Amino acid sequence: MTFASLLPAWLDAFFIGPFRWLPDPTLSLWLGTAFLCAYAVLGGEITSTLLFWSHRGYYERLQDEVVKAHNLSVEALRAGNKEAYTAINKQAHERFGKAFFAQAAVGMASLWPVPFALDWLSLRFEGIPVHRIPFTDQSVGYVFVFLALYIPLRILFSRIKKRLPGFRRVEEARRRAREARGAMRSFFS
Repeated sequence: MTFASLLPAWLDAFFIGPFRWLPDPTLSLWLGTAFLCAYAVLGGEITSTLLFWSHRGYYERLQDEVVKAHNLSVEALRAGNKEAYTAINKQAHERFGKAFFAQAAVGMASLWPVPFALDWLSLRFEGIPVHRIPFTDQSVGYVFVFLALYIPLRILFSRIKKRLPGFRRVEEARRRAREARGAMRSFFS
């Protein structure tokens, strides 16, 4: 039993709708998959945004600690205090690791719909060849169509989301936090 087989009938009908709009089966597969990809991108981005808002203070505190520890290590290096630099730089690395993986978690949260969308597609289109690979006996199926559409849609959405109201607020909050925290000092100036 797969997750997609547990979907309510109305949600399954919602997902399959765009696949039935065109008379040509290949074009219908591309159109329906484009809609499914758009749902996956939007659902993932909404999840990522909600995760950011619910843990915003924690993420900003981690970033503040990274900048502070880095700047302290630069000051220690400039003062010629190698012991202080080594100790503070070790703390900076640890804080950077925490901040990095926290940010990675927010980013990965936007990908959760992908396996479910692929699972749903497998219920409908498993074993159906979509395009034959030239000069071979092999063909590609629904996974190729999904990835060929999902990746460009994801890139496009990342470029326009800053103009959309809910997502614009997240970007503004991040910008204000960066400005309040200040910049990382350079080792070389």
